[in-house]
Amino acid sequence: MTTTILFWCWIALFTSTALPFGVATLCGWAPQRTRRHWSVTRTRVQGLSLLILYVAAMLHPVVRLSGTTPGDAGIFLNAAIPALIFLSLGLQGGAGLHGWCSRRNSTITRGGDSVPGPAPTVPRRDDHRP
Repeated sequence: MTTTILFWCWIALFTSTALPFGVATLCGWAPQRTRRHWSVTRTRVQGLSLLILYVAAMLHPVVRLSGTTPGDAGIFLNAAIPALIFLSLGLQGGAGLHGWCSRRNSTITRGGDSVPGPAPTVPRRDDHRP
């Protein structure tokens, strides 16, 4: 009885937090600070990664609540959950590495000089000089 309540609380917690944030970032919605530092593609990849983590977090309680035998559930849980977690981490790492390489290879032109650094995506308020 206690584990059933714990599983339902786990499902409710992850559904109320991870699912809305995952869908929002998958659609490209993010705070201004995040949009200034990350590309839209990286934000969407982070949203996809969060949704994959949501599915991985939901597998264990859903399989346990469904009443499957421990042998059948063990094969599914021992293979699927780590695979989904590593897929999510690989997506996050790949998006971060792509962003790092893009910033490293881009240049900013200031007064005719080419200075290595990140290319500005959104003008900041303090950059209104002529």
